[in-house]
Amino acid sequence: MSNHRNKKRFTGLDPAVAEVMTAGAVPNRAAMTAKQKRDRKRKRVMYDIDPIVKDVMQLLAKREDTSASQLVELFIVYAIRAYLSGDDELQEALALNTRTRANTLRFSWNLHIPEEWLLALDAFLAEAQKPKKWGE
Repeated sequence: MSNHRNKKRFTGLDPAVAEVMTAGAVPNRAAMTAKQKRDRKRKRVMYDIDPIVKDVMQLLAKREDTSASQLVELFIVYAIRAYLSGDDELQEALALNTRTRANTLRFSWNLHIPEEWLLALDAFLAEAQKPKKWGE
């Protein structure tokens, strides 16, 4: 039933009560699974990323048969661990000589992904999107 019809049906009630009645069942927190409880705590975020990175992540998520958001979270956690352990390649990418000054008051530096990293992703994407030969 549409929300419009529900509102008409509960016109004599207090607006808060009518809202609860039309919003659906109130969740029973005690009956929620552990996964449902974890998912409620998750936060949706939005980041600006290169389209090649997005395309590769979607391809890898499809290959791994999972969601892109779960795969991105896994990769972010892995990258944070690499940063904290002082990974040489990551530290080199974060070095001051690879940064440029930002034209904003919110932060000081713009970071740039090394060109060879993007070229590797581009090559992977091009190879993965090639049509399969008969029998492969």
